[in-house]
Amino acid sequence: MRFRFNEISPHGNQFELFEITGLEHVELFSLQGESRFSFSLKRKSDTQVEMSGTLLVSAVVNCDRCLISFAYPIDTSFHILFETGDTDKWQLKEVECTSSEMDTVFLDEPFIDCDDVFRQQIQLALPQKKLCSPECKGICNRCGDNLNVVVCDCKNTITESPFAVLSRLKKK
Repeated sequence: MRFRFNEISPHGNQFELFEITGLEHVELFSLQGESRFSFSLKRKSDTQVEMSGTLLVSAVVNCDRCLISFAYPIDTSFHILFETGDTDKWQLKEVECTSSEMDTVFLDEPFIDCDDVFRQQIQLALPQKKLCSPECKGICNRCGDNLNVVVCDCKNTITESPFAVLSRLKKK
C-alpha cells in the first residue's frame, strides 16, 4: 500500500487494516492469526507527512537455540515523520542530527510505502535473542537432537583442543 504526499489530507487520514499483503517474502518472520494495523497519516507541509499508529500481530519466528518455530506476540506503537527535500539539506541534517530528528525518514520521492514501514516496525519489535522459552536447552552439538524433546546419549567429554600442542610448546 503506497500513499503519495498530495493524497494525504492536512487534517489527517485514519486507517485500520486486518491483513497486510506485502509481507509474504520476509525471511525473518511470518504472520499468524489475526493482525491489526491502525495508523494515521497527516500532511504537515508539502514536504512532510507524519505517520503514527499501533501494530498488534503474532509473528512466527525460529528459536535461536532449538530452531523450532514459535509465535511471538507483538503489540507496539510507532511515530514517524517522512520528509522530502534537496539532498544537500539531508547531508547537513545527517551530521547535525538531533533527538527529535531520529524518527525522521528522508525520502527521494514524495510517497510512503506502508508495507515497508510495517515490516520495519515488526522487525524492530522482535527481540535480538529469540527463544521459545527461557528454559530452552537447544540442540546437541554432536548428534543434532532437540534437547527439549529427547535426552541424547552423547558424551559431554571435553576433547583436547588442536591448540593444546601450542600451550605445551610454550611451557618448554
